[in-house]
Amino acid sequence: MANFAEAIREIAVLHDIDLVGFARVDDIQWGYPPRPAEDLLPGAKTVVVFAAALLQGSLDCPRGTKGAIKDSQVAYDRIQNAAAAVGRYLERNNYLSYFPPASMPTDAYKQKEGDRFAGEFSHRQAAIAAGVGVKGWNNLLVTPEYGPRVRIGSLLTTAEFDFEIRELPPDLCTGCGRCVEACPVKALDPHRELYLDQPKCKNHYIRPFLDHTMWQTLKNVLKVDFFFFTALQMLLEGYYFSCAECQRVCPVGKK
Repeated sequence: MANFAEAIREIAVLHDIDLVGFARVDDIQWGYPPRPAEDLLPGAKTVVVFAAALLQGSLDCPRGTKGAIKDSQVAYDRIQNAAAAVGRYLERNNYLSYFPPASMPTDAYKQKEGDRFAGEFSHRQAAIAAGVGVKGWNNLLVTPEYGPRVRIGSLLTTAEFDFEIRELPPDLCTGCGRCVEACPVKALDPHRELYLDQPKCKNHYIRPFLDHTMWQTLKNVLKVDFFFFTALQMLLEGYYFSCAECQRVCPVGKK
């Protein structure tokens, strides 16, 4: 059998991927709701995890997150291109592959706390099983090299091959609490079962429309030039509003 692990790493590097890991699908601890690999690719044996580092300078920009959001989109493009190339390589070797979306679209589901969202596959849990990083207090994957300043994606395959999984220090996330303090809507609490209050975090994404009163917020939404200009950018550019404070302040891997 070809040295798949080495070949996959080489392909990933050509597509500007910073970290690559591998895990057996049976070793992944599924979150809620469970999203088993077998449901997406019958016969899946291995998951390949790709991590694309973000530009720290974009995240640290004092004028907002526009550059960081664009950089994040580029990172997902790098992951998608790498996953597609690796998938084609594996299928040329007669092994099926499936690339779950690394970002959107996501699925909505109901929980007692309210509406929540989940990807088709838990890339973070796959990355943890692959030794790429650990779950931090910020509810994100934290890597030794870049902290939480990465975007991640996964490729499922029916191929089985040899690989090594690096061991990470259990205190990689130091629990310093900077992300908890920095969250503008207080959505993080590592003492809860679910660290992140997802509705709070997601609702904060629409902050350009929000104002100090409900009436003023409604006026912003109904204001034709404001609303349609913003919506048009989102549709044409794939641009969305986001918050990067928990990534920005994390000291792990910071330059």
